[in-house]
Amino acid sequence: MRLRIALALIFLSATSAPALEAITYKGTIGRIPIILELADPAEEGLFVGRYAYRAKGVDIPLRGKTDIDGKLAIEEEAPCDARTCKDSNGDTIEKAPIGADWTLTSDKAGAQLKGTWKDRKSGKSLAISLTKVGGRILPDGAQSMGLDGLDPSSVTRDVLSTVTPNLLPYDFLKFDEQKVKRGPETDFNGATIRSDTDPLTGTTYPTIVNLPGAETTAVNAWLRQQWLQFQFNPYYCKSRAYLSYGWSGNESDGSNGYWDDTPDVSIEYLSTRLLALSESGSFYCGGAYPAHFVTRHFAEVGTGKPLRAENLIKGFIQTNSAGEPVDPASVAKSDYVTYRPNAELEKFIDDRRDKSDASLETDCTMSELVRTNLGVYFTKDELVFNLKDLPHVIFACTDDVVRIPMKDARPLLNAEGVRLLLGG
Repeated sequence: MRLRIALALIFLSATSAPALEAITYKGTIGRIPIILELADPAEEGLFVGRYAYRAKGVDIPLRGKTDIDGKLAIEEEAPCDARTCKDSNGDTIEKAPIGADWTLTSDKAGAQLKGTWKDRKSGKSLAISLTKVGGRILPDGAQSMGLDGLDPSSVTRDVLSTVTPNLLPYDFLKFDEQKVKRGPETDFNGATIRSDTDPLTGTTYPTIVNLPGAETTAVNAWLRQQWLQFQFNPYYCKSRAYLSYGWSGNESDGSNGYWDDTPDVSIEYLSTRLLALSESGSFYCGGAYPAHFVTRHFAEVGTGKPLRAENLIKGFIQTNSAGEPVDPASVAKSDYVTYRPNAELEKFIDDRRDKSDASLETDCTMSELVRTNLGVYFTKDELVFNLKDLPHVIFACTDDVVRIPMKDARPLLNAEGVRLLLGG
C-alpha cells in the first residue's frame, strides 16, 4: 500500500492509488526563507523533493523516506566540485554527496511541518518551520523518473495552454517572490509598456502598463507565465551545480548559462485585441551546441488566451507527425500538430519570395522549407511569412520570406484573423 505525503503526514495510509501529487510548502530554515516541494512516496516510503532559498532561487535536490508514523527523514544534496564529485580517475561519481539532514514531523492536519536541519560537516543545527501552500498532480510516470518527475517544463509543452499557479505552485512562488528590477516606461503605438529584469537570471520581460481601450489584467498574467517559462533554462543551469541535476564539471554548471547575446524579448504587435511577442537569442547550458531560438507567442488581450498565428490565416493545413491532415481537436496536445501551407498558399509564397541568392536557395533548400516550416507573425504594419522551428544544423536558414502590408492582408485572413487584426 502506497503512503502519500499528504496522508502520511497526518498518520494515515492511502487506500487506493490516485494520481501522483507534489505538495508545496513555504517557511524557514532558521531565519532564512525557503520554499519546498515534496513528491508522494513510493510503496517503500521513498520520495524526492526540491527546495530553494527564496533569495537565490536555485533548486536543491532532496531524497527522503517516510516511516509508518509519518515522520520524514530527508537527505539534502551538496553542490559538486571536482574534489567531491570526481573519483581518483577523474570520472564522475554515481552517488551524490550529502550536505545536510532534515528531520520533519507534521501536525495532525498535515498543514504544518516542523523539525530540524543539520549540516553534516559542521554539525550546526537549525529549526525548520513550514506551512503547506499548494499542491499539483504530477505527469504520468513521474514516480519512476525520480527528480526528473518534478521538472516544471513537462507542464508547459502545449503552447495553447496557460500555465497557472495551480499547475506549478512551487515555481510560481519562487518567481513571484523575487524582487524584479523595474525598467523605464516607454511608448508603444499609444500604449505604455515596461521591461522588467530578474536580477537572479538577468532575463528581461515586458509588461503592459496602460493600453487605452483595453483591460490588461489577463494579458499581463499571460505575459508573466511566459516569463516564468522563459526562466526555466537559466534556473535549470543554476541547478546543475548538483549531481542529480546533471553536474558534469563544465564551466556552465551552476551558472546562469551562457547567452551568446543578451536575449531579445519584445512586443512586436499590440492592439486592444491582440498581442504578439518575440523571444530570440542563443543559450548554452552544456551539451554539444548552444540552443538557438526565435520564438513568437500570441494571445488575445481581453482574455489572455494564447493562440497560434497560423490559425488566423487561410491556407494552413494542420497535420500530424506523419504529415497527414488532422482535426486538431483529436490530438492530445497542440504541440503535436504541424502547420503546413496548402498548395495555393505555398504557390502564393513561392511566387513572391526573393530567389536571387542562388547559394541560399541551394544550401537551405528554400522551396522545401517553405513547404515544411512556414510560419507567420505580425508587426504594426505588416503580415510576415517566415521560416521557423529549424533544427540547429540549418538554424541559419531562419528568415522572413514574404512581407505583406497589413492594409493588403485582408484576403489572406480568415474570419478570426479579420476580427483580431483588422477589427472587422
